[in-house]
Amino acid sequence: MKYRWIALGLMALAAVARADVQVKFIEPEKFSDIKDNNGFRQMDVLKDIEAHLVEQAGKYLPGRDVRISVTDVNLAGEVEPFGRRVEWLRVMRTVTLPSMVMSYEVLEAGKVVRQGQANLRDMNYQDGFNSYSSGDTLRYEKRMIDRWFKDEFNPKVAAAPR
Repeated sequence: MKYRWIALGLMALAAVARADVQVKFIEPEKFSDIKDNNGFRQMDVLKDIEAHLVEQAGKYLPGRDVRISVTDVNLAGEVEPFGRRVEWLRVMRTVTLPSMVMSYEVLEAGKVVRQGQANLRDMNYQDGFNSYSSGDTLRYEKRMIDRWFKDEFNPKVAAAPR
């Protein structure tokens, strides 16, 4: 009987901690990047970005509902023709930095407790330590998102008066 109450308590805590994180991409065909001359083609890239945003929101805002609307994505580098066969490759240069524009709302019990606009940009994306592997095609964008979540929703920063 005692263990049943413990199990019910843990299930209740798990239900509270489970946040509803929704990410919407507004008019992706107009994004600065991840498209070609025929329009938007790389939905898997947006799915990966969405999954990472959901993961970070769950980490920094546990138990809260979060709504994120992404209005622009520009991946690090530029796609350029390369070689005799003219293969299209993403070439990284210091001036081709990753960026993302979005708005967000954080809700508790259905009430908006925090909202804002974010214009993420990593001007030094090629410098410093990146914890994501070199095989991760979105390693620069993920690091940029991680830094933003840490700066924006770090409990120590969030508790400080603004």
